[in-house]
Amino acid sequence: MRQVTYPAALGSCALGGHSSPLQAAEWTLTPTYSSTVDYNTNQRLLADSHSTDMGVITADLLFKHAEESLDYSLEPRYAFRRFTDSTLGNGDDRSIYAALNWTRETTSLKLTASYWDQSTLTTELLDTGIVSGDTHRRLGQAAANWIWSQTEVRSLITQLTYLDVSYHGQAAALLPGYRYPSGLIGERFLLNERTSFSFSAYGSELESDTKGNSSHSVGLQAELVHQFTERTQIDASVGKSSRVLAGESSNGLDASISLTHTGELSRASASYTRSLVPYGFGYLVERQQYTLSFTEPLSTTLNATLTGFHIQNNQTAVLLRLDRPSYDSVSLAFNWRPFEHWSLGGQVEELRSEIPPSDERVHWVRVSLTVTWAPQPVSRSW
Repeated sequence: MRQVTYPAALGSCALGGHSSPLQAAEWTLTPTYSSTVDYNTNQRLLADSHSTDMGVITADLLFKHAEESLDYSLEPRYAFRRFTDSTLGNGDDRSIYAALNWTRETTSLKLTASYWDQSTLTTELLDTGIVSGDTHRRLGQAAANWIWSQTEVRSLITQLTYLDVSYHGQAAALLPGYRYPSGLIGERFLLNERTSFSFSAYGSELESDTKGNSSHSVGLQAELVHQFTERTQIDASVGKSSRVLAGESSNGLDASISLTHTGELSRASASYTRSLVPYGFGYLVERQQYTLSFTEPLSTTLNATLTGFHIQNNQTAVLLRLDRPSYDSVSLAFNWRPFEHWSLGGQVEELRSEIPPSDERVHWVRVSLTVTWAPQPVSRSW
């Protein structure tokens, strides 16, 4: 449900670029505005539940510059969020995202950076469970992905990621945050037109001010990507790692598998992930997640999406009171586009969980309605 260059630095570098007179270049501005009303029977997912209404107004602006082999973008976003329950406080979100893609005949490089400032009401509910309208999470992210094609069937792949998470507000003392660098280096082999195989070494380290915490992992991973048809693909990986979690050494298994089928207008997917997830407490927690999703058009302007997921945390996380044992959710969403630049979306979701140590069952039902206006992008070419 979380990847040194910072957004401002990358954005400044991107805006300073220029194109060769021999290359076609284009600037585009793509704005998106939306308004959402939301009803939730149990916003904090606690035993003493009471219903809450919410309203959100969001503005998103995407600036993008594209050339023949280079494109870069900058995307600021702001969401003004208020609740009818005044004790939930300020739920505003703000973020900025930057990306750069550079491609040559035998190599490609992708850089991304982002900064998010979000209420714990949206970031912590499925993790630490510490939700406070007066507490926000600040997340800085930087990532690099480099691929070098050594031959027609063999490529070197390198991925580096850095996360910096901190908290400010009333409950910040309970959430020390963390720094989380991770990386991967390996080889990818193209076995045929539809199948590729990768073998890589990977590692990560969690740095936190949490007392007694020392968490890192190193391991080896294999990945297979196969297209059964032009519309059906499987992506599976498995890794074995040596870990130190909260000072305790162990061996662990990392795995993921996803199956995707895309029709002319429909899409179905199923996935399973077993991985280490960094928490605001300053710990790494092993988590398993199962997800199913199906999107089907009901008409030329209306489609529906049915989604379900199950999250299972390991027993150590539950015993240490780091998280709840599990979460189960099912949702049904509709999107109707009556006009070219206008759309109307609706969603009904139910979420269930338990509160340790009594494992008392709690749940919510959430209903939301969103109106979105995406005017024509503004472009300039030279």
